[in-house]
Amino acid sequence: MVTQGGGMSQQIQSHVITGGAGFIGSHLTEALLARGQHVTVLDNLSNGQQDWLREMRSHSRFCFQQTDLRIPERLAEMVSGADVVWHLAANTNMVIGAESTRVDIENGILSTYNLLEAMRKSAVSKLLFSSSGAVYGDIERPPASEEYGPLLPVSLYGAAKLACEGLISAYCSIFGMRAWIFRFGNVLGARMSHGVIFDFINKLRKDPTELEILGDGSAEKNYILVEEVVEGMLYAFERAQPLCEVYNLGSPSTTRVTDIARIVLEEMGLSGVKLRFSGGARGWPGDQPRVYMDVGKMCRMGWTTRYSSHDAVRIATNRYLGDAHRAAIA
Repeated sequence: MVTQGGGMSQQIQSHVITGGAGFIGSHLTEALLARGQHVTVLDNLSNGQQDWLREMRSHSRFCFQQTDLRIPERLAEMVSGADVVWHLAANTNMVIGAESTRVDIENGILSTYNLLEAMRKSAVSKLLFSSSGAVYGDIERPPASEEYGPLLPVSLYGAAKLACEGLISAYCSIFGMRAWIFRFGNVLGARMSHGVIFDFINKLRKDPTELEILGDGSAEKNYILVEEVVEGMLYAFERAQPLCEVYNLGSPSTTRVTDIARIVLEEMGLSGVKLRFSGGARGWPGDQPRVYMDVGKMCRMGWTTRYSSHDAVRIATNRYLGDAHRAAIA
């Protein structure tokens, strides 16, 4: 059961969202505006899209600033006066980190440091951070709770997220900030620009007779819809006042990659498709074959997803196919 409501809806605040034009950030922007909040989006548009903010631009409580967190000048000015900062900006494509090793360092660690410094200088004390289940690396004892360790990431993306968590924890301890750190499962929704569903659908459009699956087919991960990620973050923020706290945010179930393939084939109306597996258990350098997180902490707070991991995959597939169809006939 998902419990709704909370204190934020009773109080108008000023929110800054880094990466607010991105996949998750644009949904968060919509949710906060719907709650009557003031929202400033900071985004360099390398992954985000202006179109995802189109309907929000008419709001008097909305402001967009195109900026790059790797360049610290004016950041303090941009966050000054904010009640809350949501830090969602990052490299969103884990595969790129193996090809260009500075991407996650600059877009993850350096950008987070610059933002924390800007918050410190502007006396802004509340930060919500989008971390990832990638920090767990190869989970040998699933499911992994927030106390799981040692944390040994297998990707530069995961390493950067873990380093950012460390920076945030230190700034909270030294400078009196408060932080809510959310380790996401695999987030799905209609605005996906990469990922397994996006990959499968595009491969099948090119060749509806065969589907290549990276890995050996044993991959199994938590999947969660983007709106439930937003709901979960808001729920924890409204009900906890930590110094610095970590929350796993995902569905309590997992889905195998072969089940995703089956669901995509069903929703596309395809049959007799040959499945071809490439590589070993790890689909690409830095991939985690199994991401199974324990979400009991959020459940004990009173929140869980409405949809299972399988449900999330099917709903997201339908949304993506629907959006692609509408774009094709527009």
